[in-house]
Amino acid sequence: MQKSTNFWKNIVVVWGAVFGILAIIAALLLLTGCGHNIGTAFSGKFANVGYDPEFNKFGIQYYNGVIVTGLNKEKTETHLVFEDTAEGNAGYKTGTKMTYDHKTGEQVTGYVVDLEEAKARQKK
Repeated sequence: MQKSTNFWKNIVVVWGAVFGILAIIAALLLLTGCGHNIGTAFSGKFANVGYDPEFNKFGIQYYNGVIVTGLNKEKTETHLVFEDTAEGNAGYKTGTKMTYDHKTGEQVTGYVVDLEEAKARQKK
Protein backbone atom coordinates (compact mmCIF):
# COMPACT_ATOMS: atom_id res chain seq x y z
CA MET A 1 0.00 0.00 0.00
CA GLN A 2 2.91 2.36 0.66
CA LYS A 3 4.09 2.24 -2.98
CA SER A 4 0.66 3.25 -4.27
CA THR A 5 0.52 6.29 -1.98
CA ASN A 6 4.00 7.40 -3.02
CA PHE A 7 3.07 6.93 -6.67
CA TRP A 8 0.13 9.34 -6.40
CA LYS A 9 2.17 11.83 -4.40
CA ASN A 10 4.79 11.78 -7.15
CA ILE A 11 2.12 12.29 -9.82
CA VAL A 12 0.73 15.30 -7.92
CA VAL A 13 4.20 16.79 -7.47
CA VAL A 14 5.11 16.31 -11.16
CA TRP A 15 1.85 17.82 -12.43
CA GLY A 16 2.14 20.65 -9.93
CA ALA A 17 5.62 21.42 -11.22
CA VAL A 18 4.45 21.28 -14.84
CA PHE A 19 1.55 23.59 -14.07
CA GLY A 20 3.84 25.97 -12.18
CA ILE A 21 6.32 26.13 -15.06
CA LEU A 22 3.53 26.75 -17.59
CA ALA A 23 2.09 29.49 -15.36
CA ILE A 24 5.49 31.19 -15.14
CA ILE A 25 5.96 31.00 -18.92
CA ALA A 26 2.47 32.42 -19.52
CA ALA A 27 3.10 35.26 -17.07
CA LEU A 28 6.41 36.11 -18.74
CA LEU A 29 4.81 36.15 -22.18
CA LEU A 30 1.98 38.38 -21.02
CA LEU A 31 4.08 40.78 -18.96
CA THR A 32 6.92 41.22 -21.45
CA GLY A 33 4.74 41.81 -24.50
CA CYS A 34 4.88 45.06 -26.39
CA GLY A 35 2.00 47.52 -26.54
CA HIS A 36 0.15 47.40 -29.84
CA ASN A 37 -3.00 49.11 -30.98
CA ILE A 38 -5.85 46.63 -30.70
CA GLY A 39 -9.26 46.76 -32.28
CA THR A 40 -12.00 44.17 -32.63
CA ALA A 41 -15.60 44.36 -33.78
CA PHE A 42 -18.13 41.52 -33.65
CA SER A 43 -21.73 41.50 -34.80
CA GLY A 44 -24.13 38.68 -34.01
CA LYS A 45 -25.82 36.72 -31.24
CA PHE A 46 -24.06 36.54 -27.88
CA ALA A 47 -24.55 34.69 -24.61
CA ASN A 48 -23.09 35.64 -21.25
CA VAL A 49 -23.17 33.73 -17.97
CA GLY A 50 -21.98 35.45 -14.83
CA TYR A 51 -22.04 35.69 -11.06
CA ASP A 52 -22.45 38.86 -9.02
CA PRO A 53 -20.75 38.35 -5.63
CA GLU A 54 -22.16 41.58 -4.21
CA PHE A 55 -25.75 40.36 -4.48
CA ASN A 56 -24.91 36.61 -4.52
CA LYS A 57 -26.82 36.04 -7.77
CA PHE A 58 -26.15 34.23 -11.02
CA GLY A 59 -27.18 35.74 -14.32
CA ILE A 60 -27.63 34.61 -17.91
CA GLN A 61 -27.88 37.02 -20.83
CA TYR A 62 -28.64 36.34 -24.47
CA TYR A 63 -28.73 39.21 -26.93
CA ASN A 64 -28.19 40.35 -30.49
CA GLY A 65 -25.87 43.21 -31.09
CA VAL A 66 -22.41 44.52 -31.68
CA ILE A 67 -19.37 44.30 -29.44
CA VAL A 68 -16.58 46.76 -30.21
CA THR A 69 -13.31 46.83 -28.31
CA GLY A 70 -10.52 49.31 -28.96
CA LEU A 71 -7.25 50.13 -27.31
CA ASN A 72 -5.63 53.02 -29.13
CA LYS A 73 -2.34 54.70 -28.46
CA GLU A 74 -1.15 58.01 -29.85
CA LYS A 75 -1.61 58.83 -33.54
CA THR A 76 -4.29 56.19 -34.11
CA GLU A 77 -7.71 56.49 -35.72
CA THR A 78 -10.65 54.09 -35.48
CA HIS A 79 -13.82 54.45 -37.53
CA LEU A 80 -16.88 52.23 -37.17
CA VAL A 81 -19.73 52.75 -39.64
CA PHE A 82 -23.10 50.97 -39.79
CA GLU A 83 -25.22 51.06 -42.95
CA ASP A 84 -28.71 49.55 -43.14
CA THR A 85 -29.56 47.79 -46.38
CA ALA A 86 -33.10 47.83 -47.75
CA GLU A 87 -34.84 45.92 -50.49
CA GLY A 88 -37.61 46.97 -52.88
CA ASN A 89 -39.81 50.05 -52.94
CA ALA A 90 -41.21 49.42 -49.46
CA GLY A 91 -37.74 49.83 -47.97
CA TYR A 92 -37.84 46.88 -45.59
CA LYS A 93 -34.60 46.52 -43.74
CA THR A 94 -32.78 43.38 -44.88
CA GLY A 95 -29.50 43.70 -43.03
CA THR A 96 -26.78 45.89 -41.63
CA LYS A 97 -23.34 46.35 -43.12
CA MET A 98 -20.57 47.10 -40.62
CA THR A 99 -17.30 48.72 -41.74
CA TYR A 100 -14.41 48.84 -39.28
CA ASP A 101 -11.34 50.88 -40.20
CA HIS A 102 -8.28 51.11 -37.95
CA LYS A 103 -5.31 53.28 -38.96
CA THR A 104 -2.06 53.48 -37.02
CA GLY A 105 0.35 56.36 -37.44
CA GLU A 106 3.98 56.62 -36.44
CA GLN A 107 4.40 55.69 -32.79
CA VAL A 108 6.63 57.87 -30.60
CA THR A 109 6.85 55.62 -27.55
CA GLY A 110 7.51 51.96 -26.90
CA TYR A 111 9.99 49.44 -28.17
CA VAL A 112 10.29 50.97 -31.66
CA VAL A 113 11.63 54.20 -30.19
CA ASP A 114 14.02 52.24 -27.96
CA LEU A 115 15.32 50.35 -31.00
CA GLU A 116 15.85 53.53 -32.99
CA GLU A 117 17.74 55.13 -30.09
CA ALA A 118 19.91 52.00 -29.75
CA LYS A 119 20.69 52.11 -33.49
CA ALA A 120 21.68 55.78 -33.23
CA ARG A 121 24.00 55.05 -30.28
CA GLN A 122 25.65 52.20 -32.18
CA LYS A 123 26.41 54.42 -35.18
CA LYS A 124 28.30 56.91 -32.97
